[in-house]
Amino acid sequence: MLTLTTLAWWAAQPTPAHAVDATTCPAVPQHLTNTNVNYKLIFDQHHSDFVEVRQVTRIELPEQQWGLADDLTLSTDSLKYKNATRCLLHEERKAQKKGDGWHPEWRSTGSPATKEKGLVTAQYESWNLINAPGEFEVGPWTITVAPDKDWKAVLHSPDALSGASRRTIEIDPGGMEISDAPEATSAHKTSRVWIAENPDTEATIAPPRHLTPTLSRHTPWIGALGVVSWWVCASFVIALSAWPFLRKRTDNSPENAAAGMLATTVLQWAALSAALGLTLLLLLQPSPGANRWRALIGISAGLSLVLLARPWLPLAQGPDERQKGLRRRTLVVAASSTAATIGLLVIVAPHLFGLPPDLMPTSPPTSLGIAGLALLDMSILWLWFTAMAAWAWRFTREGRLGRPSIENEPDHRLGHITAIGVALATVAAVVVAFHLLAFELRWERADWAGEASTFFGHDHRSALSQQLVQFSSTGPTWAYAYTWVLSGIALVALLHSSSRANPRKSLGPEGCDLLLVAGIFAIAVALRGTKFAGSSSEIYGLWLPLNMGALYVTVKAGRQWSVLGRVDREAANCVVAELSTPTGHRRLMEDARRCRDLLHRLDLVDNGRTESSTRRNLEKQLRALHRWRPTGCNRDCLPDPVSVVDVALSWGPGRHWWNNALKAARSASVFGIVPSIVTAWYMYAYDVEHWMFTLNSPTGIPDMVGKLLTQEISFAGAGLVLGALWRVLPGERGPVRAFYLFIAWLVPIGIVAALHHSIDRRELALAVLNVVLMLMVLTLTSMWMDTETFSRERHYWTRRLGLLASIYHVHGLSGQVAFLLLQAGAAVTIWRQIVTK
Repeated sequence: MLTLTTLAWWAAQPTPAHAVDATTCPAVPQHLTNTNVNYKLIFDQHHSDFVEVRQVTRIELPEQQWGLADDLTLSTDSLKYKNATRCLLHEERKAQKKGDGWHPEWRSTGSPATKEKGLVTAQYESWNLINAPGEFEVGPWTITVAPDKDWKAVLHSPDALSGASRRTIEIDPGGMEISDAPEATSAHKTSRVWIAENPDTEATIAPPRHLTPTLSRHTPWIGALGVVSWWVCASFVIALSAWPFLRKRTDNSPENAAAGMLATTVLQWAALSAALGLTLLLLLQPSPGANRWRALIGISAGLSLVLLARPWLPLAQGPDERQKGLRRRTLVVAASSTAATIGLLVIVAPHLFGLPPDLMPTSPPTSLGIAGLALLDMSILWLWFTAMAAWAWRFTREGRLGRPSIENEPDHRLGHITAIGVALATVAAVVVAFHLLAFELRWERADWAGEASTFFGHDHRSALSQQLVQFSSTGPTWAYAYTWVLSGIALVALLHSSSRANPRKSLGPEGCDLLLVAGIFAIAVALRGTKFAGSSSEIYGLWLPLNMGALYVTVKAGRQWSVLGRVDREAANCVVAELSTPTGHRRLMEDARRCRDLLHRLDLVDNGRTESSTRRNLEKQLRALHRWRPTGCNRDCLPDPVSVVDVALSWGPGRHWWNNALKAARSASVFGIVPSIVTAWYMYAYDVEHWMFTLNSPTGIPDMVGKLLTQEISFAGAGLVLGALWRVLPGERGPVRAFYLFIAWLVPIGIVAALHHSIDRRELALAVLNVVLMLMVLTLTSMWMDTETFSRERHYWTRRLGLLASIYHVHGLSGQVAFLLLQAGAAVTIWRQIVTK
């Protein structure tokens, strides 16, 4: 409650009155003799999400011709400097730029003007970022970005400088094309220069290809349909994966019954996920006069999700379990109903808060009104966050993730539920606070010269309250974008439940289990490529089946070439039965250690470090080890190129393929920390301009944190897929198996790039960079898995690297390290191409 009160109080604080007085501008002669003005406009495409546009206005003004010329030489933070700059660069037509479609400029930190021989030389620099339709201010320029049209760059000469004796204009399109402009005085390879005669100059510039889908006239609907098609396809995959387990709900086996109950829950979520996508597409699109209905839909959807999740349901039967479930249900329903009531009170009775019926005040609202709108946003977000946590808890608990059994559940859950609710309320308050911070920063940018009210079309409080009202409809859409995590958790829970219900010995996932692994790969791992696929809306919905098909083909084609696949063909399934027993596995590991020792001694003989007479004896022992026969097999089953060491490494450290999946997921999440941080930093804080853009975005900081966490989830999902398929992927060593998973991810990217020729090279390079980073993480994970396979020998080695060298032998380790360095070199090369382009 303290957090909510503090946030509401902060949001209601008025902006301090600006000290710049617009009436202090002195008159300017109609013709400024010996006055030169140089305008320069520069476009830069150094990032795939936006185009940076900069302007530099350089003015050489005689001191005696203007009364405020000396004020330009003062500190740039002084009020006199700001007033003089405003008077010099002010242009009345800027008052036409109002509303959310107008984007104020950022001002670069400059230095005061210089004065020499009675001539004052001032330079004003500013910049903006173009990533959406609208009007972008940058100094005396206005960049108009309209859907499906070229960009229009218009120079409005300031009134004070309209009589300058000489004006030079330069436009550098930064690799784009100037499609229409007055005849240039001189044309260079990268820019055009005019000696202007008219006060205004206009040029049109063809936008870059990578922003064309974003700026398309049909983007709001076609892009939304593409996103919904992805969610509908994801729901179909989830339902298809859960359907075979439904018949096990009435099974006498507790594990089969648990799997059937989880399948029912997953099917419910699949239906809800698709319905939510369609609801958000059809009902939460921006439209004037429907703010109350959109807010009501956000609250109703969030409350319904919480109640349908039913996180209070007990797993075990009995009066004690039912009593604990009743207490949990009372707490969850009471808290959710209270949050919904707070939001509904603002919607149903806005007059209690001094708000109009449509919640969009045109006159300055009271502090109570702003606090009410802030509470409305937080209640909606809290309901959606709570719903996501409730469904995640259902999947995790019913899938037995993290617990081997359902007995001995903790008795005290109410305290945990209360703590989670408070934490989620804090997160919701922080998200709304960052939304308000973004508005305040935007207002501050526009109010540098005291003109923010004119540009926004409203005073500070009215504009702030309108931002809060709009967030009540965009907040659920923003939260829904992260529910793909729930789909991934549901599939992982199903896979774990299936592995427990079907302890049948096998090399890897088969049938329904393989479908689950492919679904996890497409949803949790390849999801990072959806932005790349989204450059073509018709391909966006096919991204899931495309990645699932690529993995399925890789597994089916590679299974027969895998080490255990070739061995098991000779042994007629005796290998799995042998290695699944503690005795058989222990015997294999002893033989593998002996084999490595014999190979090391043989290497010493070849290098002349021991007597060569022992070579024949060593070869005889190696041949004996090569005649490895599992129990029940009456013939040698190892092909010539395969040794018992290869069999041990291919089996992995776990007794079951699920254990391998779990170990690999943990390792990949650790190795993925640094790539996750680097990726989030590049996308949201690569340079000063990008960081300022993130701060000024309504959900910029929360998205940066969300990107970091979802990247970690993707790396963990990739590790889980690698571990689950560890025994059926080709390769004698772990890094080779990781490479085949890399190929499965790279193939869909190549298909999309081949079918959609207009994809920007920067987007393609960024997609490949993500794949290379994933390959690096999987390579390190696979090497760690190989050392885990021989973990019982750790006490013989002071360092894990020594054990790794013993497993791979010296030459093998050097090859794997070279492979890893090659990946790092490729990542650095692609990075430099992206950054320096």
